[in-house]
Amino acid sequence: MENQNTPASISRQYGPPLWVTGILFISLSLYLFFRRGYFDLYISNKIYAGVAAILFGMVLLLGPLGRLFSFADNYVHYRKELGIIAFILAVIHGVVSLFFLPARFPLSSYIGALNWPFIFGLVATVFLIAIFFISNEKAMLMIGGKTWWRIQNWGIRIAFILVMLHVFIMKWGSWIKWYRAGGSAELVHPEWPGAGLLVGWFMAFVLFIRLIESFGKTPGRLAWYFSAFALPLVYILTFIRGGLIFS
Repeated sequence: MENQNTPASISRQYGPPLWVTGILFISLSLYLFFRRGYFDLYISNKIYAGVAAILFGMVLLLGPLGRLFSFADNYVHYRKELGIIAFILAVIHGVVSLFFLPARFPLSSYIGALNWPFIFGLVATVFLIAIFFISNEKAMLMIGGKTWWRIQNWGIRIAFILVMLHVFIMKWGSWIKWYRAGGSAELVHPEWPGAGLLVGWFMAFVLFIRLIESFGKTPGRLAWYFSAFALPLVYILTFIRGGLIFS
């Protein structure tokens, strides 16, 4: 049996997840650059958060996808690696927000006031750190396989919901404003929706699929078929809405 800690084994484990991460990062970077006309640490920090959220969503989707469709069997085992990469990006996002962008995220706004997005983000990070440090065989043997799996399974679900609350509470108002009036005139393409809005819709559909899938295989399959049609349609209608505002 091949040692899983060899460079070749690690490359096979993390190669596809890193490719997915790279494609997502480059895609969001190009989108935001052309939408805004510039690229800086603030924009890259948005991308860390967006890619992390998408990867966490993929981790949650691979389980039901593998249970419902045989073609996904070859991808389910990448959940751990995707989750670890997402965790690293989420931590980078938190560190950059708190310590490298004081003009955008002043520490005073988190102290002395009940800042719910910050609280949900902080609690999510604590959950993710705990999951990260027990994501190994030694921890599994110490805790016990069944208990370990339950902690991992529910921990990532709770963390994802906390991340959703962090994002939605912070961004909901600006998303509604965009649908009503479009983006700021300072943007090169104010008719394009923000990347956070697109990621937010993806997160909503992840939650929808997971909720419906819990009722059984048939509802789960229907949820996937519906989402495969509905999510692209939502994106198309969103871009059409932006075009109509500025037409």
